[in-house]
Amino acid sequence: MRKSCAIAIALTFGVAACSGSDSAQQAQPNGAPESSVISTTSATATTDTVAPDPTGPGDVTLYAGASSNTILPTVNGDHSYMADSPGWGDVEPNDIGVFVPTWDQGRVDVGNGNEDAAWVHDDLRTTALALRRGNQLVVMATADVYMIFAADAAEIERRARALLPPDLSEIAEIVISATHNHHGPDTAFSVNDEWYEVLADQMADAIYDAATLMEPARLEVVSGDHRFGQSDGRDPLIVDPRLNVLRVVFDGDGDRTIATVVQWASHPETTLGWEPPGDYTEQCAAKGWAADDCSADGRYFTADYPGIVRERVQAALGGEVLYFNGAIGSQIGPGDADVWQVDAQHPVGDGITAPSGAEPVAGASDLRSQNFARTAAIGTQLADQVLRLLDQATALTVDTIDWREQPYFTRLTNIGFRVLLADGSLGWQDPTAYNCSSTPFTDDNCVDDAGALEDDPVLTPLVDSQVRTGDVLKTQISWIGLGEVGFLFMPGELPPELVIGLPTDFESNTAAYYSEPALHAVGAAYEVPGALLDLVPSPITFTVGLGGDELGYWVPINEVRLKCLDLVMPAAGGYTCQRLFDEGVLVAPDAVAGPVCRDLLDNPTQAGQDDALQPQREALAAVCRYGQALGRELGEPDGHYEETNSAGWDLVDYTWAAALQLFDS
Repeated sequence: MRKSCAIAIALTFGVAACSGSDSAQQAQPNGAPESSVISTTSATATTDTVAPDPTGPGDVTLYAGASSNTILPTVNGDHSYMADSPGWGDVEPNDIGVFVPTWDQGRVDVGNGNEDAAWVHDDLRTTALALRRGNQLVVMATADVYMIFAADAAEIERRARALLPPDLSEIAEIVISATHNHHGPDTAFSVNDEWYEVLADQMADAIYDAATLMEPARLEVVSGDHRFGQSDGRDPLIVDPRLNVLRVVFDGDGDRTIATVVQWASHPETTLGWEPPGDYTEQCAAKGWAADDCSADGRYFTADYPGIVRERVQAALGGEVLYFNGAIGSQIGPGDADVWQVDAQHPVGDGITAPSGAEPVAGASDLRSQNFARTAAIGTQLADQVLRLLDQATALTVDTIDWREQPYFTRLTNIGFRVLLADGSLGWQDPTAYNCSSTPFTDDNCVDDAGALEDDPVLTPLVDSQVRTGDVLKTQISWIGLGEVGFLFMPGELPPELVIGLPTDFESNTAAYYSEPALHAVGAAYEVPGALLDLVPSPITFTVGLGGDELGYWVPINEVRLKCLDLVMPAAGGYTCQRLFDEGVLVAPDAVAGPVCRDLLDNPTQAGQDDALQPQREALAAVCRYGQALGRELGEPDGHYEETNSAGWDLVDYTWAAALQLFDS
């Protein structure tokens, strides 16, 4: 089955191309903005426990605050329709939720789903956690959405700072992420701007509440492993099984939880591509969908398993729950995982191998059938493991809050992104692209393209669109240090091997890590520059994917393969893909290897040199220019879907270089 995409290139070629928080609801303090669209909102502090503002560096108390808001679209200004949503109580496997024919914001599409969402199964929320010690203040915020691009995160942050008192805005470091939920409103390619305003204001409001409703706190941390519902869909088969949990507790009478932070790694796409059974004729008529479009597939909202973790952990501990996804790239998710009905006779065990006699979840025909019972099983077992681990949590001392951020430039080799930028179809705000005169890319040699557009000799006549002139993006990698614990915010979907490293037997035991080795770089040929966890100064590190940006998948350059298509070849030279392959410059009859493309960019042939090879190099350059975008639409090389959903083929190396700078390595 086709895996989910991180960056879908929206080109047309004429070919197949609610349940609320359990914590006490808090009235807003003086000066807080009124929320006109929130039906469920919470903040952890109560009026009799709000701490006075710290006096500065001399105050060694750790303060914390947390808050959350719903981010669902509204009907008649509120979310009263949620009273009829099924949620995660007694889960009916095929109940997709309450039918909502019309939103206040107009048509809202589903991220990586379908157009015109019309059902809501459970709540979608944004949650923020603020931590302060003296004049150090960090706020981490996340939302149950597909992705939040850097330009959109910057606008959300701007709105949050505008709400905060000046003294807090001046010292606050704010980092924004998404759970990568594939069943929420689209935040990437089919954005409803009016709904995105709701999301931005709700996130800003949650950040405001978290930062202003603070109280003395202590921290507990624990790290373990969890594999139930987690699999890898692309060679090499490597996952990051770490489950990190941070509990923020009121430092006073009792054991009241302010927030629980959970970090694991798996795509929230449990029912992606599922066709919910049932008769939807009446609903289709109400929506005006034609008979051949009468389907509920991808037209419902759910927070997927992170929503279950939130509800189960809140029910047990109270407070807010933040879920952060981790190294989910290439391609970590539930798709190839066996999921069974867990009971005393059929426990989770290693989470990978179903015990003998294990039964499918309710309503499922086998251990990989999709429905909401499968989602519930994955989320429930993850929540249960969180609670088990917290029984072993240890106190965390925070003498200082360490904030670091390393901006860096990276190539935008995927020309499909440049089409989307030109059409205004990438995210909510207008991202900045750069023209850079030399390498390495720096602020001195990279200039904002100011939104300039140009014709492309292939794509403009093919899809009637220009492209942005800028072919470089700027992103960042960020770090929050809390004593022995760190949070590393990574701007997309990094592969586990770049985070935790390659297994020790990776080169000698190919069969354990490859199902189709002929399609990939294998053993010593599969290179990553190192493991990010070897650079960080903390024994326990929450590695947060889609933290501050989303540039798609990180594929090591030696593993990259881009589609070769005859239609992109320049007329001069008479080249075809077969001829390029026969001359030994393609890695497969339909694919060019990433290092070839990088060499063409880094070492262009000078005039008068290698004249005989120029036609070949020009043909290869065309394959490199269009292979990612057209591969997305016309069929990528076998086993190499993720390259079509990556901003650049050398993201791994640029990110590694930035991490070395971040940690002075």
